[in-house]
Amino acid sequence: MKALAAGLLIALLGGAATAGAAEVRIRDYKFVPEKVTVKAGESVKWVNDEKRASHSIWFQGERLPESERLFQGESYQRRFDKPGTYAYTCGPHPEMKGVVEVLP
Repeated sequence: MKALAAGLLIALLGGAATAGAAEVRIRDYKFVPEKVTVKAGESVKWVNDEKRASHSIWFQGERLPESERLFQGESYQRRFDKPGTYAYTCGPHPEMKGVVEVLP
């Protein structure tokens, strides 16, 4: 019982920040938050909250293709297996920038 209560307290306080995934919302032509940190093997999910704009996720520095355009309510998810810093932009709006930091 104590272990269950301790686990619940940690989750409520944010100590167990990820259960294998982090989430980035797209709002007002920004990635919110701009920087997320995950452990190797975890994923990041991007969700478009914009009503009148489509966005994409593009890890241009890795020479990976741009994601499909995301319309309101749609999402894109990527798993990160190797530690490092991964910068990305929105294809149609290159002023939108974000970073995923992957820890070992």
